[in-house]
Amino acid sequence: MSSRHDDVPDAPDTPPGDGGAPGPAGPGARAEQARRTLPAHFREKSPLTDTAGVSWAGRDYTVSPFPDDDGGTPAALAAALRAHRAGEDPHRRALVAALADSRVLVPIMAVATETGTTAHGLTGDNGADMAMVSITAPDGTTVLPLFSSVAQLAAWRSDARPVPVVAPQAAQAAVQEGCTALLLDPANPAEEGGPVLLPRSVLWALGQGREWIPPHEDPQLAEELERLGTSASAEVLGLSARAGESAEVDLHLRLRPGLTAEQVSAVVGQVTQALGSSQLVAERISSMRLVLGS
Repeated sequence: MSSRHDDVPDAPDTPPGDGGAPGPAGPGARAEQARRTLPAHFREKSPLTDTAGVSWAGRDYTVSPFPDDDGGTPAALAAALRAHRAGEDPHRRALVAALADSRVLVPIMAVATETGTTAHGLTGDNGADMAMVSITAPDGTTVLPLFSSVAQLAAWRSDARPVPVVAPQAAQAAVQEGCTALLLDPANPAEEGGPVLLPRSVLWALGQGREWIPPHEDPQLAEELERLGTSASAEVLGLSARAGESAEVDLHLRLRPGLTAEQVSAVVGQVTQALGSSQLVAERISSMRLVLGS
């Protein structure tokens, strides 16, 4: 807003502390007067320091890894999302591969670290930190939301600040925060495909920088399951993973024919215990259902 003072005469140039005596009116005098009124660290400002007097020497300024980022969805990720939502990538293998090389946005928000009460009895924030935002699922697990674009993040929370990172870096941060899954574009409407849940097996693969393979297609996991099954009990003929419906995978357990119900129960307990002791199974299978049969 601007205001006019057309009918107010010019005040004389009077340096502070001169008792109202008129001072010199030249431009140089005005500059000197302004200089005398600045704080000391401004009057003594050096081009070698910042405004707080701290030297620029030794500071590291990292170039942005995304210099041409306009806030939109990266092209490769956009194509992978379209394919997944069209049913062309039902197990998300191509989508996760695109994510591994893509920029995503992690939301952060201000969190009060210190509060105070004003003279009028109002409570306000005296200090705040920026913190990464997570979502608590109905089952109590914690999920890290990721966004493909600024528009997707704004549709979810307009007050969240977008921080661009590569997806593996976001996955590592999620693990450190105790998250067990990633949720891509949580505000995406259902008619456009809805959000994409990326379970723990994807989270760990991205965080470890390795290729993610759906568990029922993973050859290393197939070997581990076969070993676990046959070593758990001599009654096991095979243990293999198939794509699941209610769980990420269905583990099909084949047993020697003719076992009693008690024997079957005992073998299932032994196999379950063996599965729970495997680090590979823990990292590469998010959820499983044990199925007896062929």
